Amino acid sequence: MKQPELGKRIFELRKRNGLTQEELVEQCNINVRTIQRIEAGEVNPRSYTIKIILEVLGEDLQNINESSLDEKNVINWTNTELKSLNKS
Repeated sequence: MKQPELGKRIFELRKRNGLTQEELVEQCNINVRTIQRIEAGEVNPRSYTIKIILEVLGEDLQNINESSLDEKNVINWTNTELKSLNKS
């Protein structure tokens, strides 16, 4: 998945988990500006940064890649749809 879709997805996952950006960076041990820039689609993060963020958010990289087929779905997923994606 490429930016800006990745940033949107991370934003949605963070919100689904009820985390602020500050809480997420504490758990990931990365800079808050890094999260801000990723979510805004301003940067393409390194693979290990993505892996750390997704682990904290309880998501698998394969699920992220599979779910990026339709940008409208990335933007408009509900919590129920996100949960069903995690189960598959």
